[in-house]
Amino acid sequence: MPTRDDYLRYIRAAYAREHGRLDAEIAAWQKQFRANAALNTLFGYSPPRWSLHMAAVAAFLHEQTGDIAYAHEAADILLRFPEWTRLLPAEVIATRPEYAEGVPPLDTTFDPLVYGAACARIRLALDAATYARLAEIAADSLRPIWRFPEWGGHNRALLRAASLAICARAFPEHARADAWTEMADELAEESWGRWSIEDAVMYQAHWLRALVQYAEARGQAPALVDFVQPRLTLRAASQLMSPVGILPDIGDSHWQASGQWEWLACLEWGAATYRDPLMKWAAARLWEASEGTTPNIHGAQALLLAWRWCDDAMQPAAPADPLHDALDDLVVKKVVFRTGWEARAAYACLNYRDEGSYGRVARDYLRTTLAVSAEKMHHGHADEGGFSLLVHDGTVLLHEGGYRESPPDGMYRGDYYHNRLIWRPGALSAGADATALRDLGRYRPVTAERLYLTRLGDVEIARVRVTDAAAGVQWDRSVFFVSDMPCWVVIDAAFALNDAARTFGLLWWTTDVLARGPAWADTHIAGVQSWRNARDAALRIYTPDIPGQTLRRSEARDRRSFQEETLLATLHAGEQRGGQYLNFVTVLWPHAYALPDDTAAPAVTVTPAEPAGRGLAVRLEWQGATRLLAAANDLEAGWLAEDVRPRYAFAQGKAAYGSLTTDAAFAVVDERAGWAGFIDGTRLDLAGATLYEGLPHAMFQEDRSDRPGVPARFRWTGRLSSGS
Repeated sequence: MPTRDDYLRYIRAAYAREHGRLDAEIAAWQKQFRANAALNTLFGYSPPRWSLHMAAVAAFLHEQTGDIAYAHEAADILLRFPEWTRLLPAEVIATRPEYAEGVPPLDTTFDPLVYGAACARIRLALDAATYARLAEIAADSLRPIWRFPEWGGHNRALLRAASLAICARAFPEHARADAWTEMADELAEESWGRWSIEDAVMYQAHWLRALVQYAEARGQAPALVDFVQPRLTLRAASQLMSPVGILPDIGDSHWQASGQWEWLACLEWGAATYRDPLMKWAAARLWEASEGTTPNIHGAQALLLAWRWCDDAMQPAAPADPLHDALDDLVVKKVVFRTGWEARAAYACLNYRDEGSYGRVARDYLRTTLAVSAEKMHHGHADEGGFSLLVHDGTVLLHEGGYRESPPDGMYRGDYYHNRLIWRPGALSAGADATALRDLGRYRPVTAERLYLTRLGDVEIARVRVTDAAAGVQWDRSVFFVSDMPCWVVIDAAFALNDAARTFGLLWWTTDVLARGPAWADTHIAGVQSWRNARDAALRIYTPDIPGQTLRRSEARDRRSFQEETLLATLHAGEQRGGQYLNFVTVLWPHAYALPDDTAAPAVTVTPAEPAGRGLAVRLEWQGATRLLAAANDLEAGWLAEDVRPRYAFAQGKAAYGSLTTDAAFAVVDERAGWAGFIDGTRLDLAGATLYEGLPHAMFQEDRSDRPGVPARFRWTGRLSSGS
């Protein structure tokens, strides 16, 4: 468990290692600045952030030690920021009206909160004239906010608010201090006691960090504690923590750099504020995952908050329940599967977050203000229903697509770059591979909802639904997590809302294919950019044929996450009639990196339901155990047309999966363990014997008459020999 002393040692080590590199860093920044003229036009002036962070660390060390040399070093760096603005060519300045009163020395969004805090730490060591010069740099940096007061429940608005509030506190005598405070409150309003509208791990950390800093600067920290939003955001991050000590890089996030240090600081604040041992555990996992890395000044600056918010008296603890994985289905909208909380556990995260039904005005404001048509508002990807991260035995086996490469394009944000089912209008030609589905266009709004998250015996079951009304497609993804293998059985059902020619692609991304079979591939991710993955595990991806459907497989190389990767796809193209279901099946089985022989791997068989289109079952045979996992396509098949209650009718809604017949949404039969069960049904028959049948119950109708019916039972399990 990291302590304040650990953070302080890191900060001191980073300073000792890097403080002599200031001139070299400035020279490198100047070279890069001149080479990136296009970005200067696109985003405007971007100052040398390394220098700002070095000054912030020096100011902190002055506060710690009282050594005035640190304060003078920090001030000398901070006072130089105006001189660097002269590198911006006059022709670029002329294109940007917000520079009419001068180029802001600092990035208006991300830098003033760091700058203001550093100035406050060294104030007593400086004369009044020098501190007044620092105040004017802050004022010049904050001035553009009045031209673009970007508001809404997201990080960019709250970072501005925190910057304004911190600078108002650091420079209370400045003539603009009251205006800074007023604007800070205006920009923070959409986040104060409300949810962030973002779906990006990196930017969620920025939002939460800025929320706490704004509250502190405005003297509102006690009021912040009463809100559920920061507490549940931190709780969700703790639940999302993977066994390898990273958070899934969902949305506009960078691999292993997606606000990990910012999250650590926020989790330390949450652990101390809410006395939450899980948050302390999550902070410790982030710290442990970074052990062995060389201390650097950017990390040190981020850890200034971790040091300040850390409470050494808090002890970390993961939940006793290894499957404590359900996050809320209204805002966060993630499902996590795990065998436990230890470093070698199996883990997968499925994201089904859509834009949401809250913060509409703020989302529309962003849509009409920024060039962000490739995202869901804000910073989110078209990843609804996708597997964001899968880990087994310390090895990453599925990962996200990455941030965009060349702004303002939307590369990697599209559905094509995620581990999910996608669809396109028209029928793809027979000779085309899945790269023909690549789409760098606009985000297509969908709605997403969680239908089920429960378990039968040792099998955890989740089902999420994504509805694309414009394309006429409703997609249900059902996931059975068999934890003792472990493996994930994924059944996708695409329902046509209208008649149309469509192409569907079930996509799984990797870097290396180690071996291939007729309907499977053993895969491994060698690394993500410069990061090298462990070789303790590999992932077998089964994509079996579906009797009665025409599917073909495609393997192609394409660019994703700043590198060349391999896309394994199962494709279907053709006319789809309204009301018709199309199914895909994937079995994700992690195993040791050494390739298994045929007898060690599970056998996978798919059995479509009767009547056709009603659903399907997957039979898994592995190490002497046989499980049948069934999922219904149409969850309303058994609802009577007549407006009576209950409306369930087994005879109308039943589906036969070989020897198993049920009207349930899900059913599991474990032959070796000798049990069967279902979710949301009225009856289950196996091999001609009725194992469960709901009993009729009289209910009053809306016309005041009484009529008996059989209500569905949510979950039932029983022995195969029980007969009842």
